[in-house]
Amino acid sequence: MAEPAPRTAAGTPVFRSPAVIITALVLAESVSAFEAGTIFIALPRFGEIFGSPASTTGWAVTAFMLVAATTALVGGRLGDMYGRKKILIVVMMISVLGSLISIFGDSMAAIIAGRGVQGAAGAILPLCYGLAREALPERKVPVAVGFIGGAALLAGSGGSLIAGLLLDIADWHMIFVLAAVLAVVASLVVAVGLPGSPPPPGLPRFDYVGALLLTPGLTALLFGITQGPAWGWTSAGVLGFLGVGLSILAVWTGWEMRCREPLVDLRVLASKRMLLNLIALSVLALGPIGALNVVTPMILQSPASLPVGLGMSATATGLVAGIAALTGFAASPIAGAVAGRWGGRTAFLLGAALFAATNLMILLGHGSLPAMMGVFAVAAVATAFVFAGYPKVVIESVPEGVTSVTTGVLATARQAFSAVGVAIVSVMLSMHTVPETTAPALSSYNLALGWFLLCSLIVAALCLFIGRPPQQASKAADITKGEEGTATPAAYA
Repeated sequence: MAEPAPRTAAGTPVFRSPAVIITALVLAESVSAFEAGTIFIALPRFGEIFGSPASTTGWAVTAFMLVAATTALVGGRLGDMYGRKKILIVVMMISVLGSLISIFGDSMAAIIAGRGVQGAAGAILPLCYGLAREALPERKVPVAVGFIGGAALLAGSGGSLIAGLLLDIADWHMIFVLAAVLAVVASLVVAVGLPGSPPPPGLPRFDYVGALLLTPGLTALLFGITQGPAWGWTSAGVLGFLGVGLSILAVWTGWEMRCREPLVDLRVLASKRMLLNLIALSVLALGPIGALNVVTPMILQSPASLPVGLGMSATATGLVAGIAALTGFAASPIAGAVAGRWGGRTAFLLGAALFAATNLMILLGHGSLPAMMGVFAVAAVATAFVFAGYPKVVIESVPEGVTSVTTGVLATARQAFSAVGVAIVSVMLSMHTVPETTAPALSSYNLALGWFLLCSLIVAALCLFIGRPPQQASKAADITKGEEGTATPAAYA
């Protein structure tokens, strides 16, 4: 019997090919990951061209991050309410505007402003996860989720490599030109390749109060976290921003719990599966997801004369990272298939276990280039499994109508805890240095790697308690009843 045509949340049949839909979603997520990955390698060049200190050029990263953290939630909610395809195209067009501001402003201030506008791309990943669930047959959703996560990995690493090449053969403007072109192309592919979906019946009201409270609360909190290493964690400025941010978010939480149509239904996050999923992702962000990319390039590029260092160039390091990203992207459909067959928690668990293996590899093989190439590859595969696992747990646990906003909550948490993780590891790496240098000593690397390993093992343990997807658990219960002689019809399905 032929499989019935998939339908959108509104009941409209979908006639697009799954391959076309997945391609459109992968291309859309590449916009966000490319924009996030290109800027880091360009910061030193910005400092030279505009005569700006690192404290100023770093705002090109901070501005993007602060806006992206808010738009992941707000954009996800708008997509759930008014149609994810429509909001996705709007978001990508806003990111084009950000690129144009950077190109034609031709100043460090304009680049920072443009990067802030580009931060609207933070909503792309949650929207793509929601669109995968909305537009694809159920059996295709896990593979699509895997490919979307793989695209985030590949485009992020590829963005750094491409940015380096553009800086060498052209100039910095071309980075933003390419980002704008990619966003326009992705918007056209999404417009043609994805089915339209009208907003669900009984359209709720948008929670403007919740959005207005969330924006300054998250901004103050994340700004305090990012400035902690520079200003000092006990400085009045950092403590002030952290206190204001937490206070506003506490008020926001109270409002959301009382609101009839909240921006984020926090009750959905209160279930055991979702709460453990959120905690596990946050812990992993504190460790390897957030800061492993700080340690591994440092090992490759530090002079070979140091206790830890292979003396590689930045270009060679970029090539190693690019090859590893290709490996991770190739593993993404496998990760999606695992999530589809055994549930999101299994893929998440395997990702955490691979991160643990990665850190053991670094501890034992940090002096060997082949071993470190293996580290990059295994870490990329681990990331692919994690990015297939945690959104699949969301898809298994929440109604379709709140998929994007819920994955947006997890994306925001991942970003916030990654910032904390980078700060923690930066402190660890500076605790013990090679005499007469600022380079981390072997003991500092071991401390950071021990932290990564601990976080990975904690997450693996948490995944064991997330439990099987409700459908699998229900089927297992029916089969058990059948074995006891009280079989239900579902036991024979």
